[in-house]
Formats: sequence, C-alpha cells, structure tokens
Amino acid sequence: MTVETNRKIEGLVVFLGGAIGGLFRYLLSFVPVIGEWPLTTMLINWLGAFLLAFLGAYLVGKMERPAYWQSFLGTGIMGGFTTFGTMILQTFHLGLHQPFLAFSYLFLSLFGGLALVIAGQLTARAVLNPNQKGVSHA
Repeated sequence: MTVETNRKIEGLVVFLGGAIGGLFRYLLSFVPVIGEWPLTTMLINWLGAFLLAFLGAYLVGKMERPAYWQSFLGTGIMGGFTTFGTMILQTFHLGLHQPFLAFSYLFLSLFGGLALVIAGQLTARAVLNPNQKGVSHA
C-alpha cells in the first residue's frame, strides 16, 4: 500500500471512531444532572482520560504496530467522546456567577483527569504483566 492509501484508511478509521465516540457522548447527555455542577462532562472527560491512557499503553505493549487501532480507538472514539471544549465553556459560565464552583470544577477536571491517566497507564501495565510485583516508571 502507498502512504496516500494508508492515510485514507487511517482517516476513515478516525472518522468512524469519532462518530461512535460522539454518539456515546450524546447518549450520556440524557443522564439527569443534579444542581449546577456539570458532573456528566467531568465524568466523560475522566473516563476518556483513563481509557485513552489505558488503551495507548495496552496497545503499545501488545502490538508491534497498532497504528489503525490507536487511530480508531484513541483519536477517533476517545476524541469524539471527550469534551474539552464543553468543559471550558461550562467553566466560563459557572465563573460568571459562581467563581469558586468554576475553579473547583476546573481543578477537579484537570487533576482528576491527570490522576486517571496515571491510573490507566498503571492498569494497562498490570494487565500486560500480571506477575510483576512493582511497577517501574518508564
């Protein structure tokens, strides 16, 4: 296959993955929200951070060249599923009337997401090497 053909295939798998991720995010928008806290968006972003880190580490550990799977799952599904722009817009709107709530939401979204990236990486390593006692940091 030529490089151009590979890029077209990769573009198609990203497109299909993005449609699936966007549909999952849309379906989660029907979950009832309590109060003014944009909990659904934060949970979507946290789940996306964990899954992206887990899948990235897992696929790299399992496959020599996981290009299409990484593009489909990572860029496509997780890219379509997560909602960074929505999080920033919600933070802005909260900040207009409730600055402390906006700061708390942004802080928890970012640092919770970072914690879940670390958890995703560690979980993938544990799945790949179940007999390993300690986790080395690469």
